[in-house]
Amino acid sequence: MALKYPYLSLETDTPLSNPQHPGWHVPDRLQSWYRVCGSRDLPPGGVLRWDLPGRSFVVYRGRDDGQVHALAAHCAHMGTHLAHGTVVGDALRCPLHNWEWGGDGSCRRVPGAAGASALRQRVFPVAERYGSVFLFNGPLPRYPAPELATAAEGEVLLLAGSPVRLRCSWAAVASNGFDMQHLRTVHGRDLQEGPALERLDPYRLRMRSVLRVTGRSLEDRAIRWISRDRVRLTVTCFGGTVVAVESDLGRTRGVLLLCLRPVPEGVEITPVFGTRRSSLGAWDALRLRLARRLYTVFIRKDVAFMDDMRFHPSSGGPADPVLDGFLEYLRQLPEETSTEEGLDETASTRRRAALPRARRPGGPDGPRDHP
Repeated sequence: MALKYPYLSLETDTPLSNPQHPGWHVPDRLQSWYRVCGSRDLPPGGVLRWDLPGRSFVVYRGRDDGQVHALAAHCAHMGTHLAHGTVVGDALRCPLHNWEWGGDGSCRRVPGAAGASALRQRVFPVAERYGSVFLFNGPLPRYPAPELATAAEGEVLLLAGSPVRLRCSWAAVASNGFDMQHLRTVHGRDLQEGPALERLDPYRLRMRSVLRVTGRSLEDRAIRWISRDRVRLTVTCFGGTVVAVESDLGRTRGVLLLCLRPVPEGVEITPVFGTRRSSLGAWDALRLRLARRLYTVFIRKDVAFMDDMRFHPSSGGPADPVLDGFLEYLRQLPEETSTEEGLDETASTRRRAALPRARRPGGPDGPRDHP
């Protein structure tokens, strides 16, 4: 499948950080992995609704196989929202007529009929990583589900925080971790080495750097002491929807996942905090609370002023090659423009136009107005 870049011409010579670029557009839905919930929040037989702007999903876990499945939310039969349904075995039963849909989108059962219907429910890929359920907004994953650069899945202890909603673009939040001027002036971090950008593929961008702490807060002093003033930082953006921050302080390592979801009023951010596991469970719990505290203080500075932010990157000010590189990457991410049924918007319009019109009183076309 060819990539679609509807909001940037790759051949243009216009600087990508120019807000007047006619192609600057932040899409509501990307073909990317989104965090839906924690794995523990979806037990066997559990069903939940999850939305993006202009699209609704139903996510459930089978009772028999224990696997997570994601379907288009509205029943292919008559359009009932399947979040009101129930799980039967590994299928989802619609509450309106008790049709049963498998996790592969096939119709498993139609009550009173000799066989199942040929109708299919649209399916979306899902994955469970690091104690979270992720959904890919598209027919097939374009890249692997988010994974850390410095630790395998079983090596980290993670804890999800409460979602926060801001009145700003998701792109503003995603860009924040790659803004070197902001990191230096607001968070009190100076570069010792790097930064180095690595394009893993068209959908994942990674930055590595070594920092020293110049801030003077209590938390800054604690980080300076723990790290001996040498923090190895790895920041990875996964498709514009998940930003992983991995901090190596020498004596301990911390992880922060910022999981982004566009909502009508802006963006919802779910933080997931983590630390490396050791053989001492009680010590791990203490280090997890420390990581949560340090990361919370760090991002709290940004939450206060990003609310009601009108994100429009400008070419003015000091040069920031890292931020410019990130914006170039961000604008090349593929947008998801298909309908819930899997049609593109043009085909969907043609399909609606072809539907038979209801007959109105007064003849085939109903009463007419006369001058």
